[in-house]
Parts: sequence; C-alpha cells; structure tokens
Amino acid sequence: MILPRAAAALPRALAVVVCALLVCATLVTAPSLHGRAVAAEDDGVTVEIVDMTPTVVGPDGTQDVTVRVTNDSGERLTGVRADLGVGWREVSTRAAVTSWADDGSSRTAARQLSLPVDDVPDGESVEVTFELRISTLQLGDDAAWGPRQLSVEVVDDGGTIDVLHSFLMYDPDGGSGRSAPAPVSLAVVAPMTGPTLDPADPELYNAALFDSTEEGGAADRLLSAAGEAGLSLAVDPSMVATAATSGDPELASWAARLERPGAADVVTLPPYDTDLAALAHAGVQPSGLRAATESAGLLPGSWSVPSGWGVPISWPQGTVDLETLAAARSTGAQRVLVTDGLEPTVGVVASAVDTVATAAGDVPVVVADDSLGGALAASTSPDRATTTAAATQRLLADTAVLATTAAESGTRVSAVAAMPRGWSPDVDTYAAVTSALADQEWVDTVPFTAVLDEEPAGAPRAVLEERVVDDAELRPGVVRSLVDTLDDLMAFATVATDPAELTAAVDRDLVAPLAVAYRDDPDGRAAAAALAAENADQLLSGIRVIGRADVLLISDTGNLPVRVRNDLPTDATVTVTLKPDDPRLIVETSPTVVVPAGESRDAEVRVRAIGSGDVDLEVQVLAPSGAPVTAPTEFAVQVRAGWETVGTSVMAVAVGLLFVAGIWRTVRRGRSDSRTTAEDAESAITQETPAHRPTPPTPEDPEA
Repeated sequence: MILPRAAAALPRALAVVVCALLVCATLVTAPSLHGRAVAAEDDGVTVEIVDMTPTVVGPDGTQDVTVRVTNDSGERLTGVRADLGVGWREVSTRAAVTSWADDGSSRTAARQLSLPVDDVPDGESVEVTFELRISTLQLGDDAAWGPRQLSVEVVDDGGTIDVLHSFLMYDPDGGSGRSAPAPVSLAVVAPMTGPTLDPADPELYNAALFDSTEEGGAADRLLSAAGEAGLSLAVDPSMVATAATSGDPELASWAARLERPGAADVVTLPPYDTDLAALAHAGVQPSGLRAATESAGLLPGSWSVPSGWGVPISWPQGTVDLETLAAARSTGAQRVLVTDGLEPTVGVVASAVDTVATAAGDVPVVVADDSLGGALAASTSPDRATTTAAATQRLLADTAVLATTAAESGTRVSAVAAMPRGWSPDVDTYAAVTSALADQEWVDTVPFTAVLDEEPAGAPRAVLEERVVDDAELRPGVVRSLVDTLDDLMAFATVATDPAELTAAVDRDLVAPLAVAYRDDPDGRAAAAALAAENADQLLSGIRVIGRADVLLISDTGNLPVRVRNDLPTDATVTVTLKPDDPRLIVETSPTVVVPAGESRDAEVRVRAIGSGDVDLEVQVLAPSGAPVTAPTEFAVQVRAGWETVGTSVMAVAVGLLFVAGIWRTVRRGRSDSRTTAEDAESAITQETPAHRPTPPTPEDPEA
C-alpha cells in the first residue's frame, strides 16, 4: 500500500516543484519588479514627474520625487493612491536604460512608499511628493555608482491606472561625484534648414523664412538655444544669404545675429540642404556633385560664408550606405554626419569620430548617438510628451552608463546627439536639461566643432550596405537631368562678364528640387523640377545664329560673315568657328566678338579655297569655356576657286579689245572721202558776200 500512495503523491510533488521553478525564474529575470504587468485601465488619467531633488543622491540622502496626476477621464477621480518604486540593482547597460525608459507596460520597481491622492475633478491635476530616505533601500556599503529603476504607479481598488518609468541616480560618495568615471564629451548639434523653394513663386520662400526667423519661430528658437545653452548648428547657408540680402530689416537682423562672432558654434550644410543620397543613387559624377553642393554660384547676392564658421559637412537623411559616403567625399565635405548606421558592435564602446573605407577612398565620419539624440529631441520640443525632470533623469542615466562602460574599457568617449530635421527646441526646457547634464562630473559638454578635430576611433562597427534607396528620394533620371543642366549652365555662363549674376536664379531653381525637405512633397518637387528645367532651357537659348542664304565664293580667299543674335540681359563674348565637310575649303580664323545685350553682330571668318565645289559649313558658337552656346546650324558655300582670276583676265582682254577697236575706228575715220579739208573751209569763207552779212549800228544812230 505504501508504493501506490507514493506514486499518487508524485504528480502533486512534481507540480509543486514546477511551480516553484517558474516563480524563481520570474524573480531571476525581473529581480526589481513586482505587481501587475497589465495595461492601464483608465484612459485619460496620467502621472508625470514634476521634480526630482537632488538629481544625484547619496546613501545618507533623501530623494524627493514630486509627481502630477492629471484627470482627463470625463469624471471625478476618487479613491486612488500613488506608489513609488525603486530597484536596488544598478542599470548597467544602455540597452537596459532604453528598455526601461520606453517601456509602455505597467511594470513597476519594488514598492518603497505609498501615498493617497486627493480627489481629482475632471480636467484638473493634483501633485504628490514622495520623500524617500535612501537608507531604507539597504543598498549596502558596496553598492555601485549609477542609475536605478524608479517607477510611480497610480492605482485604485480596480488595479493600475497609470505608470511612469524614470531613474534614481545613486552616488555612494554622497553625490559628490568622486565615484563617477572619466567624463564623456557630449556635443549637441541641430540642423537649421530652410523651407522648400518653389521656382514658380520664390517670394513664398522669403515669407516662410520670415515666419521661421521671427520671434518664437523655429529658426529663432534654434538661434536662441545656441546662444543661451550652447547648441551647435549645422546651417543651410542659403537661408542666411537670403535673409541678409532680402532688404527686409527683420530678416537682416536675424542674419546679423547668426553671423556675429561667437554667437553660435556653426558648421555649414550644402545650399538648400541638397539630398546627398539622391545624388549618389543617381550616379552623378564628381563635377556634378560639386556643382549641386558648393556654395559658390548658388547663394543670392554677394553674401559669403563667414570665416569664423566651421567646416562644411554632409548630413545624409536616413540610413547611410557606401555609395552615399563615396559621393560625400567628392563634394568636398570635411565630415559626414551619420545618424542611422555605423553603430558600434554589441559590447563595444566607440567614440563618435571615425573613418569608413569606400570605393572612392576613406571617408571621415561622425557617428551620432541615436539614444541620446532621440531622448533629447523628444523631451525638449515644444510639443514634448515628457517633463523636464523626466528627460533629465533619462539622459543622466544614459550618459552615466556610457561613462562607466567607457571607463571599464579604458576608452575616452565623445558622443554627438544629433537632432532631427524640423526640430526646434523649447528653449527653457532645452537649457534646463543640458545645464543639468553639464553640472555632472561624468559629462563634459563641448561644441560640435571640437568633436570634429578628434582622431578617428577605429572601433568595430556595423557593416554598411553598398546601396540603400529610400522610396522618398527623387528619381535618378530627374536628378541626372537637373545636374546635367546645371553643368551646362555653368559652362554657358562664361559668356558673361559676371557668370554668377547671369545664372544665379536659374542655378538656384535647379538645385531647389534636390532639397531633403522636398521628400515630404513629391508633387511639389515634380512641378519645381519641371519649371526649373524650362527656365534653364530659356536661358540656354538666349544666343542664336541668324540663318542666311547660300554663299557663292569665287575668290581663293575671303571673309564669310556669321551673324550672332544675343537675347540675354547682358553682353555676351563668343567665339565663332566654322567646320567644313570638304577639304576644298580651309577655315583660317575663329573670331571672338562681343555681342551687346539685345543686339546682333557679324563675326567675319576668313576662309581659303583650294578647289571648286559645293561645301557645307557647320557653325559653332562657343563660350569662353569652350562649351557650345547655340544649337547646331549649317549653311552652304558654292566654292568656285579661280573664277575671280579668270573674270579679271576676261575683263582685261575685253577692255584691251575695246581700246584697240577705238583706235582702229579713229584711224579709219581719218581716211574717209567725206571728211572736210582746210582748203574746203577756206574756199567757203571767201565765197561769202557782204550782202549776206548784217551791218552793225553806228553810235550816233538813235535807233541803235
């Protein structure tokens, strides 16, 4: 009977053991958690951190945590409490920091304090302050420096209403910072890029720029954050050039603020923030890449980049690939800021500055820290979903783990937090968060240009793909067409004394559709590209050859006039060349003429004939750059070499014959029988009688 009872008891014993193992496994995997991991039950009720004092606390200190409970549920909130939870184990990896901060579940850390929450009418808020003595955590004398998980849970009899996650920063040396590792150099950089430019109405660009730069506008807030809180700026120079040369006193004042020495730490982007990835994936050649990204010729007026600004950089949008990096090298950019890709290999701590080998050679890069940049951008924008206190604790925890990991690996680390395009800060919030970071022993805030001067880290990183194309990029065929036309215009413009003045507006229109900002407006981009191409074609047709009838050339040498018409708004210097299709006619000169604006001029091309026949001449009109500036034209020449000599001989013979004939006629007339002789004349005179002559009157005659 004993064996059957043991056998019966065995399944129950196994079940108990299995349950115990499951409980243990749960405790091992989540040692600092307790309570329910369920979704919040009451929509419209939220809890957020208002203040944490101090930001770093020691073993004998007290951590004050003030939270705000807001009720937007539509009814009065009653009978709730708030529980403060703090974990005893330090958060030792950055992945764990991100996981806890971004966890949207109702998991909580070990509960330490519980306080009742006053009734909250609909649409109102109440605040609750916890005073946690750190000694109650019983962390022990060997507790490590660094962040701990912190949670605040709002509950009622029905369960969890809302939960927030944050961090408690612990320093065993009493918050002095002596336990902190060597500091991490942290730079924050934000792009300052303009609105899209519509060639159909450039004034809309100026209007949008005015809205951005006026007090409280996006560009104004960026500049204020740069001046008040050390934010570095990657500036689209076309914005500043347009503002400075607009003639509007408010725009000019904003530009002057940015240009003032020491106003901001500035590096420059390509004018109009050209989409480097689209250029790379279109296979644009180096000359075209430089034409589309260099400031010369693309900026309005005579404005130039201030000498005190930093080096030009490239900032590709989205995931970077090897083709894009190789293209950046051809643009002349000193560094490429990579915000997506090139993450360090798991377990490796790497500084921001590095190099990447591409088919075009090694490319210097600056790899942004996605975790720091994302957290800072989300917590400091005007429509932020988190409080200053929460953002501060998140960033303190992240930088603390980064500094600790770097110290353990013996690496001095620089990190770059890159804000996304379109971001502009709530200046007060940004200043508060970055000031809290700068006050810590493990963070050293530096300008972005200081990071650029560092030596490459050479750390193992993620392998980049050769080609990654974003669906929002401009199609390669359109990109190539725009860039080829831009190249043609640069060569054509040398006909003018000031090439930039002639083509500045059209160059700008061709580059504008390549802007990153146009990724969000594909229809507008297509219209802008089509209009830019039309405007360019109109300018390129401003010089033409006036057609003429066929020419008869009867001499061995002569000048053939070619009439050139200039419809450009400026005088044009051109060279006219003729190319015969037959060696019977040799072109001896290619004259250069200046054709005034709105007028026509003849270029006299000297030619020599060595044979007779019909010859077709191709007319080429060239700019000083050597590029053709007119469409191909032709005219025919009927070459009759020697006709002039023959004609002259014939005329000479004819004249001689006429002269001889005249002499012969004269001689023949001298021998004629009808010719009157002297004797005949004298005889006629003597035969005349006085009666035949009238009598002259006398002076005395009164009738005379």
